[in-house]
Amino acid sequence: MADGLFYNDLREPFLTVAPTAVTLAATAKALYTASNFPVLGGQYFSRPGKKIMIRLFGQITTGITPGNGSFNVYYGSGADATGVLLMTGTPVALTASQTNLSWYAEIYVSCRTTGSAGTLFCDGWAKFNEAVLAGGVFLPASAPAASGACDLTAANIISVQYLRSGSTAETMQVVDMEVTALN
Repeated sequence: MADGLFYNDLREPFLTVAPTAVTLAATAKALYTASNFPVLGGQYFSRPGKKIMIRLFGQITTGITPGNGSFNVYYGSGADATGVLLMTGTPVALTASQTNLSWYAEIYVSCRTTGSAGTLFCDGWAKFNEAVLAGGVFLPASAPAASGACDLTAANIISVQYLRSGSTAETMQVVDMEVTALN
């Protein structure tokens, strides 16, 4: 007498080689390419409540003046700062002159309404090595809301991106990634 046949499904492709490190900028930079993300296909978010989890583990290097950094999540082609913005993280101060220190993020995206003008809801959290950022951050830090209109009939991806406000060359690299269909 189950209330439905729901299951978790780890999606391919699986990373066998870490994507190239991304040099951060004042505009959002995609942390992985579209080819590193599972093909969802059009109509993937075909019912309210359909949800996926993206788990990322990586490394970050900061320069002398890294400024603040924040995660953004887009629904679109996977190109830098392109698509419908699902979530903007609050900028947090990064510590200068750190090399290849670990970070972790979990992002959840669920369908609220369907169709060519559907909406998605995005939340999650991230944690960095204490030498880079003390404590974890909620994504978003406040005022979570459903996205603007998304064409959920299109074959787009969820693109986790990062931006920083500093003036030096910081880099981030994803070294492990899981995308799991939660239902």
